[in-house]
Amino acid sequence: MKLTGDERGIEVLKAMHANNNDYLKFLLQEAKTVFGNIVDFKSSDGKESFRLHFDPATGELKVEKL
Repeated sequence: MKLTGDERGIEVLKAMHANNNDYLKFLLQEAKTVFGNIVDFKSSDGKESFRLHFDPATGELKVEKL
């Protein structure tokens, strides 16, 4: 699974992996199963918003800032 896109969003996901791995697993599962394969999330302080898009054809995850 390849992770690309906004560097700050990727940092937030990495911090989530270290601090709240269950929520990260939830986000990834949601991105893979919801219609459109898109899920939104925020930084831990709630000040920044990001979108995670899963491409089922390639297995790639793309992060973009909202």
